[in-house]
Amino acid sequence: MSLTLAEALGQVDLETGRVYRCRVKGQWVELRVLGPVVEPPLAKFDESDVMLDPWVEFPPPAAVARITGRFTTPPLPDVPAIPSDGDDS
Repeated sequence: MSLTLAEALGQVDLETGRVYRCRVKGQWVELRVLGPVVEPPLAKFDESDVMLDPWVEFPPPAAVARITGRFTTPPLPDVPAIPSDGDDS
């Protein structure tokens, strides 16, 4: 039967704040006891922080113009100006 480290340490009376050192299979092992697990308190949900009504009312968009799109070939790009080398032979 093999024990896990947690099961083996569960059988030992550990003191909070102490450091235990021992030699296991030719290696030093150090165990620091930090103390009991302290769960942080759950934050209480305050319903007054929830904003159900919008604080700004935007007017509906007004129709300005109707645009109809059509597919065409795109225009050719401008031809770039290539400077001369200044070597006129």
